[in-house]
Order: sequence, then C-alpha cells, then structure tokens
Amino acid sequence: MSFKRLTLVLVLLVALLLAFGSYTLAALPVDDTHEAAVGLVQTDPTEEPTEEAAADDRAPVNIYAVSHGACAWDSYWCVVEKGSDDAARDLNVDVTLLTTDKFDLEATAQNIDRAVAANPDVLMVTITDAVLFDEPIRRAIDAGIPVIAYDSVDTRSKEERIPYITYVGPDDYQGGYQAGDRFIAAGGATKAVCVNQQVGHVLLDLRCQGLSDRLAEDGIEVEVLGVSDDPAQSTTTISDYYAANPDVDMFLTLGPNSADPFYAFMEAEGLEPGDVLHGTFDLSPKIVEKIKDGTSLFAIDGQPYMVGYLPVFWGAMIHRYGISPSTDITATGPGFVDETNIGVVEELAGTYR
Repeated sequence: MSFKRLTLVLVLLVALLLAFGSYTLAALPVDDTHEAAVGLVQTDPTEEPTEEAAADDRAPVNIYAVSHGACAWDSYWCVVEKGSDDAARDLNVDVTLLTTDKFDLEATAQNIDRAVAANPDVLMVTITDAVLFDEPIRRAIDAGIPVIAYDSVDTRSKEERIPYITYVGPDDYQGGYQAGDRFIAAGGATKAVCVNQQVGHVLLDLRCQGLSDRLAEDGIEVEVLGVSDDPAQSTTTISDYYAANPDVDMFLTLGPNSADPFYAFMEAEGLEPGDVLHGTFDLSPKIVEKIKDGTSLFAIDGQPYMVGYLPVFWGAMIHRYGISPSTDITATGPGFVDETNIGVVEELAGTYR
C-alpha cells in the first residue's frame, strides 16, 4: 500500500472516531471497561515484537465474514461489501464472504459453522439472532478465533452477551427514536407505520421500537407492517395496508428494500410529495432522488462503507500486532441526510454512503 493510500486510511479512521467517539449507544449493552473475548491470547503492550513478527507484519490475514445480507439482493450490502473489499486490498487481507441468497437466519447460522470449521485468523459476523448464533460464535472464541460483530449486534445484557471484541455499526434504536423526533418536528401526522422487510432481524425490530417509543410520547400509534425483500410483493402489501388504513399518514421504511416498494406504492396511488410523511434508513440513488423532490423527509445513514471497512482493519491490527479497539462499540451512526445536506452525499450514495 502506498504512503498516500495509508494516509487516507488513517485519516478516514481518525475522522470516524472524532465524529462518533463520544457517542453513546443507548440501546446497546456497554461495559464499563473493555473486556477481552474469552479464549483469546492477549498481547502484552509492553512486550517487544519478535523478529519473526516484525518480518511477517505484512503477511496476508485470513478473515471470514458471515453476513445475513448480500449485495445480490440488497443494495445496502453493496456498500458494506465495497468497504470490506477496499480494506482487504489496502491492508493485504484475504476476506472470504459467506452469505445467503435471501434473508435466512438458519442458513446464516450454518455459514457461521462453516466459517468456524475453516479456522480463520479472524471472524467477522452480523449477529442478527444472538440466541441462534450464540453457540457457534462462542465455539469460535473458544478455539482462539477473534470475533468482531458488524452491522448487527448482540443486544442482550452483559452477562448473556457473546464476548466478541467489538461491534462496528450504528445504533438502530436511536435511529428509530430520532426519526420520531423528525416526524414530530414536521408536524401534522397522527398515525404511523414502520415498514419492516426482515421481521425477526433484531436490529430492524429495534428501529421500529425506537420510532414507537418516541411517537408514544406524543400519543401517536405505530404499527409494524411486515413485508419482504421482494419489491413487487412488498408494493402490494403496502398498497393493501393503506387501503385498509387510509388514516395512516406517516411511513418509516428500514432500507432500500422497503423504500423502493413504498415509492412504487406512492406512484400507484397517485400520492404527491407531502401527502404523507416518509423517512427511511439507508441511502441509495433512488432515495437521494426522493429526498430532493420532497417525497422523503430524511434518510438515516449508518455509514455502511465504514461498517464493512473497519472490521477488516481491526482484524488485521488484532492478528498482526495485538492492537484492538479500546471500546466494545465503534459507532458509525445514526446520522441524518435531508434536503440541507443531500448535496454533500448524493454522488456517493450506493458506493461510499
């Protein structure tokens, strides 16, 4: 890696830490002190590196990444995967991605088993179901494999939680809660629906819970509408729901896979920007377009590029030098994109944002 490229990597990391270093993830368990994962060999920071380690500090690191989502069917993951790919190239890391052809927690659990059996140097995994994934991830830790959670995290108590080294990703509960703040500030709406394309995904469920908790403070009801990752099917589901509930005037979608069907529903119903309030999680070129024309009030940005990049970065640091994050959480969001700052990110949507 060139000096210029290394400098860019370090600048990006420092910028992220400065932006979010003091951010508290209210919905996620935070230890008072950073605790080492069970079974990991810890490096004494005062110990001098061996000649062998010094000579081998650019040897490839073998990282397995297990994800519940994939670029092939969810554009959010295209940005995450680009982050991981770029980090792998920058840092001379081999990343093997194991994913599924649809949202399937059982298949994801099987992929964790496959990853553990491969005995990688580092395992990065999206913990979309902490109970289902608990045993195979703990098996990895017991085998001495450092584990980094990314995008989705074990939200259980400290005593129950899987002892991964750190979590890289947004606080989804706060994203939903702050979306409620935005809707209240916009005014006029009285009934809300949270459109969830992956019901059972704990972090998506937390997005809806955050919205519900905030709007309940103002006496506004929130229903959760389960859709799927199939756009045509989801458009029909939203249309049918609206026909049965014409008083709904506030919609929160949880990513492009529910936002795009919402936009198709708007067009089919002949609804104009402002007829209902809409906000969404995540960015895409389509979402950018809809923020600009007023259909969507905002998008909640979890910085998916960094969600993919930083676990690979930390995996390389842990394996090569025994350097690990000083906190259990590296927050990448939430941040909000709206009409006031859309110009800053619109050219990056779908690639770096």
